[in-house]
Amino acid sequence: MSDTMPPTGAHAGTVRMPPLGITAMIPCYNEIDCVERAYQEIRAELERYEDVELLFIDDGSTDGTLDAIKRFAAAEPRVKYLSFARNFGLEAAFSAGFKYASKPWTVQFDADLQSPPHELHRLVEKALEGYDVVFAVRENRQDRWYRRLGTWAHQMIAQRWLGIELPTGASVFRLVRTSVARKVADSRLSTPYFIATIPLIGARYTTLRTTHRPRVGGTGKWNLRKLFSHAIELFVGFSFRPLTWLIGLAGAVVAGSVAILALALSGQIGLYLIGVASLVTALVTLVLLALVARYLVRVMRVQAISVPRYQIREANIPIRADEALYGYETPFVVAEVWENAS
Repeated sequence: MSDTMPPTGAHAGTVRMPPLGITAMIPCYNEIDCVERAYQEIRAELERYEDVELLFIDDGSTDGTLDAIKRFAAAEPRVKYLSFARNFGLEAAFSAGFKYASKPWTVQFDADLQSPPHELHRLVEKALEGYDVVFAVRENRQDRWYRRLGTWAHQMIAQRWLGIELPTGASVFRLVRTSVARKVADSRLSTPYFIATIPLIGARYTTLRTTHRPRVGGTGKWNLRKLFSHAIELFVGFSFRPLTWLIGLAGAVVAGSVAILALALSGQIGLYLIGVASLVTALVTLVLLALVARYLVRVMRVQAISVPRYQIREANIPIRADEALYGYETPFVVAEVWENAS
């Protein structure tokens, strides 16, 4: 299939797509400036399909986003929602969305509509060629320079230096077979880094270049700190090569320290060089300890199964009791939903 883009949006007509059950999952965090337009545009594109639902994941918004979603749900039965007790992050939001999606396929949108909803149809066409996941690759990406550079840098490091298999350029705009997506959501990973987990489970995936545009409103939620943290989660969560490098570095530091000590005892170097060498050794030791500590945090997160990835304050669909903040006091809680969703 060529990446040449066919007519879209208002010029695309009303061609019916093949029968396909689709959940449109829209994570939201303080998107009151975007969510109304996102609902209208996504809903319009879903009219081509016979069996659809819109599943909003409110990630602890405090600006009225949830109230808007409730209005959509009151007006249209196909609108479902989950509302988190606080902001748990994008990974938690899409994990919950994949878990509670009720249709065979799930498409993940951003509420900011930077990935135009009309591109969904091209993802569907590609998936029907025999893929479990189709990742959109943003063409002419309309983001700040540091986000574009950060994405390129951390994917390059992951692929070339750390040996992590990633679909190059993949974004969160993706169409996924829901049963496959649940394998990722149900994994015991401390962070369900979706694009790195999909190759590990053997899913058939591909990429497709799609259009990209500026936000329709509001402000972006990603900053340099979040980008750096996201990259570290990928590096530590999916590769042990840094530990191997540290073993070599530690060996080199020990050998150098022994050599410096021998030279100092023989009187061949002075106190200044000894001080510099001690400082370098201390700095390297701190780096070693920091990285080892990061791996220990990863292990502790995986082992601490009593710490929930997210908690749901309210919803209008059946949810697990152990994922409901108020347990069986929460409306729509049913004990059997876990078995039905797996």
